[in-house]
Amino acid sequence: MAYRYNGEESVVRLLGERQVKDRCITRVQRKLQVTEDLVARLGLEAELEGHAGCVNCLEWNQKGEILASGSDDVQIMLWDPFRHRKLHTIPSGHHGNIFSIKFLPYSDDSLMVSGAADFKIRVHDIHARETTMVCSCHTSRVKRLATAASVPFVFWSAAEDGVILQFDYRTPHQCTSDASHVLVNLGYHLGRNVEAKCIAVNQLQPHLVAVGANDSYIRLYDRRMISTTKLTRFSSLSKLDAEADNLPPGCVTYFAAGHLPLKYPRKRYRTLASTYVAFSPDGSELLANLGGEQIYLFNINHPRQPKSFDLQSFTSSLHSNGLCKNLTEGASSPANGFSTHKNGISHGMVSNGMKQNGIVSSADAPPPSSSSTKWGYEHLISFWN
Repeated sequence: MAYRYNGEESVVRLLGERQVKDRCITRVQRKLQVTEDLVARLGLEAELEGHAGCVNCLEWNQKGEILASGSDDVQIMLWDPFRHRKLHTIPSGHHGNIFSIKFLPYSDDSLMVSGAADFKIRVHDIHARETTMVCSCHTSRVKRLATAASVPFVFWSAAEDGVILQFDYRTPHQCTSDASHVLVNLGYHLGRNVEAKCIAVNQLQPHLVAVGANDSYIRLYDRRMISTTKLTRFSSLSKLDAEADNLPPGCVTYFAAGHLPLKYPRKRYRTLASTYVAFSPDGSELLANLGGEQIYLFNINHPRQPKSFDLQSFTSSLHSNGLCKNLTEGASSPANGFSTHKNGISHGMVSNGMKQNGIVSSADAPPPSSSSTKWGYEHLISFWN
């Protein structure tokens, strides 16, 4: 008996139609890319050994034939995951843990960019086996890099100095105060303690850039409205410098789960932080992993409208009996996630209550395939099929 997907169409029939109908390709991908039966059959196929430190990041090339990995051992390795063998080792030149790697679009997989804990961004020519660009503009750890397949030779970086930089590899880069490649400086709005943790670019709408920081908000910027500016350092960023800030009104949309406080009052050093953001293949949804909390899914095309509740006016007529004062004060405390501010509830949506209970940093799926990869605080790369 042929396997049936949701009791409607069999896999065999869909694959048969794909051979004769071009328009069926998208339908096959949508229906069969991930199913419950596929997840149930998922098993460990192989472990790729080679790194001497924790594997922090993975990246597939555009064709899905090569897997790149970056590690605490400051090495970048290229793998043929289908033959379970290492193709090449790239000495990165970094002096700190490698947190992110990306193939540059339109480079025929010959150029790779890396960001690390040594505050540096490096571009490597894989074929020539040399480093062709070194950027030291960031003043803290570079946590994530991002590219867009339709934007040639351009990449973005997010670092714990709170700055988002935009680079065009075709333009000579100099780490000087005159260089205008700052897309967003979160310090103008959040102060000197802000840290950018992750970044993602919408592949179908590459003008949309999502940024996660060390708070409970996901910011979605329209970079068509933003002009890159020079990097300015301040001893204190507690006040917004209107002249230096390059963000015009309406260029950013905030997404958040309305029940979350900015921080937990009883946990002095515990703050919420977005550790990973990613867009769905059709670009309509934004997935965010809030470290130590849950995974949230936001619809960027149809966000929920904020709802407000005037708690003060509601309780003004009830305080006379002396019974509601403590109740309302407790309800509006940050620990309960409520606020008397009109924006106290935002348009967040929780995705199946999934929590990050383990120490897996992230996972990545190759271009349409039935394989996936996982890495965490290990020296191995687990390849699942």
